[in-house]
Amino acid sequence: MQISELIAVKRLHLRFLAGAEHAHRDIRWAYTTDLLEPARYLRGGELVLTGMMWRTRPEDSEVFVSSAVSAGALAIGAGTALGEVPEDLVDACQAHDVPLVEIPPETSFGVVTEEVLRSLTQRRFTTIAETRDRQRRLMAEVASGADFPEAFASAARQAGVTAWVISACGRHVASSGAPLSAEERENLAAKALTWSAFPRTTRLHSGGEGRVMTIVPVQTKESHPLSNWLLVCGGDHNAWSEEEHEAVAELVSVSVLARSRDEERSLTTARHLEGLPRLLAAQRFDEVTALMRGTGDGETAEPDERAHVVVSAMMLPEPRVPDLARRVIAELVADHPGAVVTGDNDALAVIPVEGTEEQARGRAEKIRAELVHRARVLEGGLLDYRLAVGLSSAARGIPELRGAAVEARHARRLAELRGGRSRVIAGAEIDSHELLLASVPEEVQTSYRERLLGPLVDYDRDHRSELVDTLEQFLAHSGSWQRCAASMHVHVNTLRYRIGRVEELTGRDLSSLEHRVDLFLALKLRD
Repeated sequence: MQISELIAVKRLHLRFLAGAEHAHRDIRWAYTTDLLEPARYLRGGELVLTGMMWRTRPEDSEVFVSSAVSAGALAIGAGTALGEVPEDLVDACQAHDVPLVEIPPETSFGVVTEEVLRSLTQRRFTTIAETRDRQRRLMAEVASGADFPEAFASAARQAGVTAWVISACGRHVASSGAPLSAEERENLAAKALTWSAFPRTTRLHSGGEGRVMTIVPVQTKESHPLSNWLLVCGGDHNAWSEEEHEAVAELVSVSVLARSRDEERSLTTARHLEGLPRLLAAQRFDEVTALMRGTGDGETAEPDERAHVVVSAMMLPEPRVPDLARRVIAELVADHPGAVVTGDNDALAVIPVEGTEEQARGRAEKIRAELVHRARVLEGGLLDYRLAVGLSSAARGIPELRGAAVEARHARRLAELRGGRSRVIAGAEIDSHELLLASVPEEVQTSYRERLLGPLVDYDRDHRSELVDTLEQFLAHSGSWQRCAASMHVHVNTLRYRIGRVEELTGRDLSSLEHRVDLFLALKLRD
């Protein structure tokens, strides 16, 4: 309640002795004390009631008031049952710019405390009712299809909470005001992926500021940290009032509902398009066009007239969580209007790109750079898995979409070969033997590698030798005996002996370019 509301209660007969200009201050509690230095018992926001038993000399008033104010007290209530309020207490309150209220002998501190408690309880019940009513209205609006960012911003402003919703990869989803910067969102998302318990408080250091933020996950029934949304609120949750906790819980609830709706739409689209890879492989382009129209793609142009970039993604090893790769890639491309995703762990995304052929190429490159950046944000949560992503060049028209899908899958296989927690490869980057290796079935790769290198691996294991490493170094130095021997710190004769053993065991002649290529490719498959 405000100090003015307490003063207005006529039966209490209270009056200001100082600081009446601060009558609008909100009292959070009333606390009675006669300690000279009560700071350690105060939490902030109190009306401190005192009978002034602590006063033995005028200087004590300054000590008492400064102690109370340092702990966040909003006002001092001085009882006059034992005498008038001394001028030194009035002066101390004026010096510290804190209101001083006189409490007459006929009014007990208990009655004042009861009035504060009654007002706070009444306001509390009113706030709860208003919060619940607002939450019901908001949930109904979002459930009926209202724009979530707009609904969230309105709800956060009404609740007086500064808040943002971001995705696990740092994508902006909604906010009560100006969005966080891309760097801030990505830093918060990357941190959250390493945490196991929430809510969690962290500090943002950007632009010379050090803002405290509390992060709460937006968890749905099927959620996973790699595809979660996060609610970010200004302030430390440990210092929030009960009303602030309820307001944040309201924002979490509506965010969960919005996230659930988003996931349901994404799953519906994925199921609708599950036959897309098969139709593309069979070159049934009329059916592909009809299928794409059914997703809403083509609002500004027909699917067979516009350009598309195809993205292929996979989690390795296959996750225990169903269709995690699809959900992760759906979040990575969510900012692109008309983007659709299908598949399970072998996920396929199709992203429309507008403009001329040159503009489409430029947008394809921007998509690649964005995927690289966002995938790196996820790496803190990729402890058990690797994320391999390949994307095609921009392909105009449905017939070219088939080639784009093939290109994206080959690029993804190359991303698998290159390793790393996350790896994004564009088809345009594939211009070496790696393209051929990526397009070869895994069982053929394994057979080829074992047939050529198996004898060397077995020999090294049985004799504790280094034939595989020697072969790799020899090929890396283009067959130069002197340079290879110097690099390995061995005599040239030792190197010749080892290479001779390699040739005997593999049946290959390393003076032959053809045979060198065979062994080079086998070594690449081993990597």
